Amino acid sequence: MGNLTIDVIIRGIEEMPRWGQEALSSTRTESAAGQAGGMAFASVALGVRTIVVACVGEDDAGARIRRELATAGVGVDAISVAPGGTTPLSVAVVRRDGERAFISDLGNLPPFDINAVVQQSAVALDAAVVALVGTANLPGIDLNAAARVLAGARRAGALTVFDSGWDPDGWSEKSVEAIRAVLAETDLYLPNLDEARALTDQSAVGDVLRSLGSLCPGLVIVKGGEVGSYAATETRVVLVEAIPTEVDNAVGAGDVYNAAVIAGYLRGRDVLASMALGTAAASLYVSPRRNRFPNFEDVEALAKRVTTTTLE
Repeated sequence: MGNLTIDVIIRGIEEMPRWGQEALSSTRTESAAGQAGGMAFASVALGVRTIVVACVGEDDAGARIRRELATAGVGVDAISVAPGGTTPLSVAVVRRDGERAFISDLGNLPPFDINAVVQQSAVALDAAVVALVGTANLPGIDLNAAARVLAGARRAGALTVFDSGWDPDGWSEKSVEAIRAVLAETDLYLPNLDEARALTDQSAVGDVLRSLGSLCPGLVIVKGGEVGSYAATETRVVLVEAIPTEVDNAVGAGDVYNAAVIAGYLRGRDVLASMALGTAAASLYVSPRRNRFPNFEDVEALAKRVTTTTLE
């Protein structure tokens, strides 16, 4: 459940131009994405049956997103179309080392009534995993209502997953309070390190994890980009190290990581093994390759190279 966008990715920009100036890119691509879309594409490639609950506009972009997801094997019946609505667009400017910055137009979709959509589709009643993602780019979403949806999913036996994305409004007290309501019903929270630090007002990784652990009854995994990902077990804080990789484009890498962690859970893998799968999947995704979304066999093979370090 979450946001769908069209992503325009501009590559090869070393320095952002000043106002009134211009910079030339090396290449560009355009694709259906958003956090919900990226996770869905990655999940079906990993062999996980996936349905997206979301909203798009009544425009060519919305039709394209539904078409590309369906072609990939993603269930799209729970994607509603807003009459007269404009589908969101995100422009990612990517440096040669893979680092990126985003400018997004959220379109003019109506508030995302998550309760109504879930009730109509009955998705939460049958799913083994219910993931809520990209809520920072869904300004109309009622996170308290979303928390109730996750609570219902947990009662039905589903694993609940949450990844809000970066808050473009600067992590106001109101938005932090709403996120904490969702965290109270979350079994697996997957922020990146910048998001986790902003939410907790902590800097050291161990302090960040402990603070989030007090808010989330489940497991917290913090994504640290090119360094790796972090988690706290009962006895230690661990770093699952990233695999050295030539980076073509890191846009969406966190969504692919999330999908692979969930795929590991569904196959009975423990926490560290699932994190290793996420690391391997993200490494394959960001590297220069024709098929961006890897299959489970390739991910599992590469995951054998992942190493884990105890931090404290």
